[in-house]
Amino acid sequence: MRLRRGEGLLLLLLLAGYGWLFVFFERINNPNELVRVYAARALAEEHTWSIGRREIRSGRFVDAGRIHSEWGYVNDKALACDVPGERPPRCTGRLFAAKAPAASLLGAPVLMVLRAFGPLKKTPAVFALRWVCVILPSAVFWILLRRWMLDSGVQENAALVSTLAGALGSLSLTYGQMFAGHQMAALALGAGFLCASWGSFRPFWVGFFCALAVALEYPSAPAAAILVAAALLRHRRGGLRLSLGALPWMLVLAQFHWSAFGAPWSTPYGHLENPAFVRDIAPGLMGISAPSWERIYGSLFSPWLGLFFWAPWTALALLAPRWLRRFDLVPVAVVAYYLVFQITHALWRSGWTVGPRYITPVAPFAAMSVALVVREAPRLLPMLRGLGAAAVATTGLASAVSQGFPLEVINPLREVVGPLLAHGYVPRNLLQWLGVPGLWSALPYFVALAAAIALILQRSAVAIAVAAAVIGLQWAAPPGDERGAVHFLAAQWEPDPPPGARPFMER
Repeated sequence: MRLRRGEGLLLLLLLAGYGWLFVFFERINNPNELVRVYAARALAEEHTWSIGRREIRSGRFVDAGRIHSEWGYVNDKALACDVPGERPPRCTGRLFAAKAPAASLLGAPVLMVLRAFGPLKKTPAVFALRWVCVILPSAVFWILLRRWMLDSGVQENAALVSTLAGALGSLSLTYGQMFAGHQMAALALGAGFLCASWGSFRPFWVGFFCALAVALEYPSAPAAAILVAAALLRHRRGGLRLSLGALPWMLVLAQFHWSAFGAPWSTPYGHLENPAFVRDIAPGLMGISAPSWERIYGSLFSPWLGLFFWAPWTALALLAPRWLRRFDLVPVAVVAYYLVFQITHALWRSGWTVGPRYITPVAPFAAMSVALVVREAPRLLPMLRGLGAAAVATTGLASAVSQGFPLEVINPLREVVGPLLAHGYVPRNLLQWLGVPGLWSALPYFVALAAAIALILQRSAVAIAVAAAVIGLQWAAPPGDERGAVHFLAAQWEPDPPPGARPFMER
């Protein structure tokens, strides 16, 4: 891809933001990411979807197999019982990742190459998978999305602000550094939209990317359907080619379901081996039920999870129906779907997270929406600048120390982020490896955030005032009384403690 004017700096900011810090703590054993890594290794080494077996040893059920024996226990699995009629978890059988299969399939070739340099180790495998499958594609995608904004008539300043807010001030930043389905599905849906709405209509690739999104994250299906329906309504042609494009990933899904669980329509959700996860998704129909005020407040406004708390600029996307018409509203429809999904799903709390991670695809589509809104209503640009700068500052600092906070944390900024950074706890990076201590090793990352904020604000007095007010409110939100989370995370740090850090006192 040949860079255009102004894209070199943007690429540097994106690569530093997404890739400088290696936020990974092996002892935390994040199942959302690692179970996909286990499945990618199974495909690379054993050419099977199965990551091991559940067996009975000494009267106890245990997880067995080469990967488990070398890399240890991982959660978030599905169990296909050996005996028909038995149900997990009280059965023997094959173990699988309880995830859609595409991420592991895309990661398998990466691990095949990595194997040429020696036996696969968990941490290097995660590092390689993140860079190849998530970080580099994320950087390329945001540059292409900015080009689409410019070609759609968005002014250059507004396009840059929307791009930086979306890339560095949203869920995209946190989960663009993780080998999980959230960001990869966002990129696939975004690519499908661009193939339908930018330049010549490419129906095969619309189908390919929309189906890929579903194969990466099952909840992407309604969003993919919105994009496909909009593309066919807009162009009135291409249905056959679109179907042919979707076919490869539909076959992957069918083969995975059939070989693992006995039928093309049988998903991992029906074979979860963790009883707690089964209980979590039990309410409603497939986990969907009527929204409540707890879900709405928690998902959108709360300091521990809320989308508008961590990325307040996304709220401007809700103004789009006032100014936009017809096909310009397609990104808004995708945003609306994900908001409804978030507040109606039984797992709305999202586990350990920075923001509501299940709706990570909101980020690119909200960025599209606000760019188009500002195109029609330029007077909103200072507000977008202020909200976007606040999001970069807040999400950027949080993503510098963790990709998820324990559920008991009320205000992660005050309870975890501030204390960790004040003590010099910085994740692994190149300068730290070379011996640079403390926060100094993270300087490229913080410089990238500061440069992005400066480019967003552009000395606008209104924007600076808005950003300062929002950041003040974010940090002023009351914290909880429990302080165990910061001590727990510090104890998981690798290395422990990091060079130049001031260790926490024993509680």
